Amino acid sequence: MKVNFLNFSDSKDYKFFLITGGELILKQEVVEQIFEKLKNAGFSEKISISQDELESLHEIVSKNIGGSLFQENLIIHIKHTSGKFPEIIKSLLEGEEIFKSPNIALIIESSIEKTPTSGTWIKNLDANGLIINCSKLKIMEEKIWLKRQLSFLPKELLPKFGGSIFQNNEANLLGQKNEVSFLKLLFLNKDDFSEEKTDHIIFGSGISVFELEDLLINRDFKKALKTINFMKEHDRQNSAPVIWVIAKVINACLESLKASNKKSALVNSGVWSSKINLYLNLIQSASAREFLSLNEEILNVDLINKGLMKAETWDQIERVILKLQDATA
Repeated sequence: MKVNFLNFSDSKDYKFFLITGGELILKQEVVEQIFEKLKNAGFSEKISISQDELESLHEIVSKNIGGSLFQENLIIHIKHTSGKFPEIIKSLLEGEEIFKSPNIALIIESSIEKTPTSGTWIKNLDANGLIINCSKLKIMEEKIWLKRQLSFLPKELLPKFGGSIFQNNEANLLGQKNEVSFLKLLFLNKDDFSEEKTDHIIFGSGISVFELEDLLINRDFKKALKTINFMKEHDRQNSAPVIWVIAKVINACLESLKASNKKSALVNSGVWSSKINLYLNLIQSASAREFLSLNEEILNVDLINKGLMKAETWDQIERVILKLQDATA
């Protein structure tokens, strides 16, 4: 059976999966859901096979196929990352033996965008398993995906947050997912999502924890400190996302300062392309030694926040921001 990502909701009783397309975030979501379903179905062991290790595929399958009284149910997770669909995998799927094995589940992640319409291997998989297309989403599909990610929000707040996240990260599912994760942290342990109680995290204006990264990389430390003081007075329990944002900025800067190619290091640290130049400007007069010290400080703040060290969390957060200001002067 073939489905697009947006139509995939439940792996049901399937044990054999082919996940195609180049949208890695979607593929990751699908794989995580399949793993959870198979785990609940009693598949407790997993073997991962990379593209460079495919020569061992038939041997692994032959050793485990059929099972025995004491053998665990096994998930074989194959990752095909480039080039044509491998002949070794095709030959495995062309036989019926793999599909008759009660103790083997198969997950194939492939970089191919489209599956062929003919061929024994694809027909066997179509008849016995699930083929899920995770190609790049169209704009409307992307909005549907984001809306599902924000299902924890009440309907009246969805346009505000969803619209801002999409506008800032269109065609960037990783960026959207990161901001959704951050938003979940902000709402952690919230019992009331009223407009009044969320005014301080409105996007784009006023005091906003969500835009703290932008304040820091633009060296608007005055407003950043006002944000911290506001949080300290009105939302003391939400120190974790603040620490996370500051640590993200410090770590990205540190990795860039240590690297020969500063821009590539920022990309690898998950910095969005629209913010690369701001980060480069931030660290143009900074040193790796100063940021290494800042990194140690923010790690200590995290320990303080978790109660593993004694100090006042919000005071220490303010102290790190002031040190960041000095390090980037």
